[in-house]
Amino acid sequence: MLGQTEKKRKIYLSINHGKVVQGTGANKKYYSYIDGSIEAIYTKRSTFGAETITRWYIDIRDGEELYSLCLPYSSGVFKSIILALASDNALNCTTPVRIEPYEGKNGYTKVVVYSEGVKLDWIVKQLPPQEKVTIGGREVKDDSKQMQLINSYVATIRERINKAAI
Repeated sequence: MLGQTEKKRKIYLSINHGKVVQGTGANKKYYSYIDGSIEAIYTKRSTFGAETITRWYIDIRDGEELYSLCLPYSSGVFKSIILALASDNALNCTTPVRIEPYEGKNGYTKVVVYSEGVKLDWIVKQLPPQEKVTIGGREVKDDSKQMQLINSYVATIRERINKAAI
């Protein structure tokens, strides 16, 4: 017998002010954490007028629900998540993971990542320093060396989650 299954939609989330956020405008819902197993990590580009923005997406499955956590490309929160996940050598597509943001004393959002209930430390304690470059007479921070390292860790994590659980 063949049956027709209803295609479940992805539930898009973000992290803001130390909370996981679902929805926009007046319809926002706030959560303390998200947990499930990581299915994918990828980037998407969006164009708004003349500006193109790249964002990271972390797809997390919890039973029937599929969540997609959306974060800015150079986000410190994203970097923290990746540095923590990269330290878990046993990570695979079924590993239960919890991402728990919080607001630090300085007002910045920070994040703690757990794998199978164990808090993960960063794989490295320090990222390469950001360099200051001048563009059009303005001094800006260049984090391209940091993002090269983060991208290499993303590739490692992808390999781990694409392997079948042992």
